[in-house]
Amino acid sequence: MKLLVVSDSHLYADHLQRVVNHYMTKVDYMIHCGDSSLPLNDSYIQKFDVVVKGNHDDAPFPIYQTFQHICVTHGHCYGVYYGYEQLIQLCQKENCYLCLHGHTHVPTIQKHQDITFVNPGSLMMNRGSYGYGTYALIDVNGKDIHVEFHHCITDALCQQDILDEGMELLEEFKQLLK
Repeated sequence: MKLLVVSDSHLYADHLQRVVNHYMTKVDYMIHCGDSSLPLNDSYIQKFDVVVKGNHDDAPFPIYQTFQHICVTHGHCYGVYYGYEQLIQLCQKENCYLCLHGHTHVPTIQKHQDITFVNPGSLMMNRGSYGYGTYALIDVNGKDIHVEFHHCITDALCQQDILDEGMELLEEFKQLLK
């Protein structure tokens, strides 16, 4: 199963439209992890198979959704800046081994207690020195999960140093929030 995962597009319609148009026939599911800032009747948000509510969304999207052992949420209701304890509990309750979320504007992949957590970053712009947005393409074959992060405009594959920088930023956020 191939997934397109985006988050935190914040009305950046050109990026969202381009990515949707590019991938809608190339993936099995398109997932938006919240903060689209778009209404329910937006023609592009309606093309997504799963959409959840972010902290900047006024539309009544659900806080989380699960399907095929995958949990999708924005993350703001589960304290993702502090860690994954609350999301681990949710995933265990819902019998999910993959969790997709947004909120931090940092592309990451982490594994905790046999649950893989993927944040595609922000389609608008990530926090970090590189100054562009990202999205994720995920291949899921049972519990075998392969994740790629891509530049939101060029579709180029992101280098490992971007993911490393993101993990460093999240650690800094945790220290600041203590």
